[in-house]
Amino acid sequence: MIRVDARLCLGCMSCSNVCPSQNITRSEIDGKRTVHWKRCKEECDLCVELCPAKALSLVPWDETVPETELSFDLAACRICGSPYATEPMLQRIESSLPQEMQKDAGGLEWIRICPICRRNLEAEGTARQVVLARRSRKKS
Repeated sequence: MIRVDARLCLGCMSCSNVCPSQNITRSEIDGKRTVHWKRCKEECDLCVELCPAKALSLVPWDETVPETELSFDLAACRICGSPYATEPMLQRIESSLPQEMQKDAGGLEWIRICPICRRNLEAEGTARQVVLARRSRKKS
């Protein structure tokens, strides 16, 4: 059975992504992510092994232990405003990266930008570099 330490859980969904029995479900509605751990009789420990926060453990089956559900507010992208990650996830990333790696060359805090906006910014920057390189080759 899965035991969740709510103080450690990041709401990152690693456990849900690897659960072969789909005993860990998730939903995202109105800027909130909810993770639900069903009472599980499986002896599998993939979720425990792959939890980056070490918030999960396997304990003996107990019918009296209720299922667990945690909700997390999702942080909004600083560019588009879309909810994309839990605050504990973002804080963990920020605490593990050196300060100089938390901003791009233009001073933008990439951790606080959703993956879609990051991809778009990178594509625009790369396209700009290609165009400038082609222009300078033509002038030579």
